[in-house]
Amino acid sequence: MTDVSVVMPARNAAATIVEALNSLRDQAPLAEIIVIDDGSTDDTASRIAALNDDRIRILPGPQSGISAALNAGFLAARHPLVARCDADDLYLPGRLATQVDWLSRHPDHVAVSGGFLSLDGRGRILARLAAEGPAREVTADLRSGHAVTHLCTWLIRREALLKTGGARSWFVTAEDVDLQFRLSFLGPVWHLPDPVYGYRLHDGSITHGRRAAQLTFYDIAARDFAHERGRTGTDALEQGCPPDLPDFPDEDSPRNTAARQMAGHLVSQAWRCHLNGQRGTGLRLMVRALAQDPWTWGHWRGLVVMTAKSLCPGRS
Repeated sequence: MTDVSVVMPARNAAATIVEALNSLRDQAPLAEIIVIDDGSTDDTASRIAALNDDRIRILPGPQSGISAALNAGFLAARHPLVARCDADDLYLPGRLATQVDWLSRHPDHVAVSGGFLSLDGRGRILARLAAEGPAREVTADLRSGHAVTHLCTWLIRREALLKTGGARSWFVTAEDVDLQFRLSFLGPVWHLPDPVYGYRLHDGSITHGRRAAQLTFYDIAARDFAHERGRTGTDALEQGCPPDLPDFPDEDSPRNTAARQMAGHLVSQAWRCHLNGQRGTGLRLMVRALAQDPWTWGHWRGLVVMTAKSLCPGRS
């Protein structure tokens, strides 16, 4: 079985990193975990050291953003397959064995991806994401600028990863989405929908420190670059002429809070349950969504509509 290097960027992750690492240490094909300690000032390093696992390497990070931290890990990886795990998230049991086996039987594919679970700060499941439908090739989706799942569900051939040059530092966020798109132009990508990753939502994460306008700008840029690459074989950033950065709203503009994102995941899962006939579960999830984000009118409207449909047999 082919060995795997897992890259884990970390900064002040003492509260969660042991749980994250333990979810990796039980994965059969794991050969090494490369933790990029990107300027932690808490007990992150000492908690890693206390595990006394010689498969874990701690490397100092460049402290130049998430792309630079990821690239430091990618370059340090010693094994033919590479995956990412964030220091506040989890691998689900059996994940690497399944993905390694699939890639070993499909040498023409550059990567395989999976579904994931979103979790709240206490580890409770909020939603199953990218976990619907059959196993399928998603290369065309990615080349057209449609991200199917989270990069942390991917297992990638190291050769292809290095050929891309890794994450691009221009991206303050959405660097992982951009990397997915660029990898798809190097060869086919397959999606196995079973969940393989636990993505924890909390306000201490990097994503939830961003302004909504900033997240939207970089997500759109990643899609636009994918469209350009599909048409011309390259993109504006690669050519050294990316779009001008806008003036993002000031501190009074809304942040992408964990509560708001949790509510969104709960609403999506509630409607999936409702449409699959699990109407009581759907209603309970909708109520949980409102507890997270009671100020969004659409959530209240959704609860009213779902309740009405549940009280009317025969209606979808």
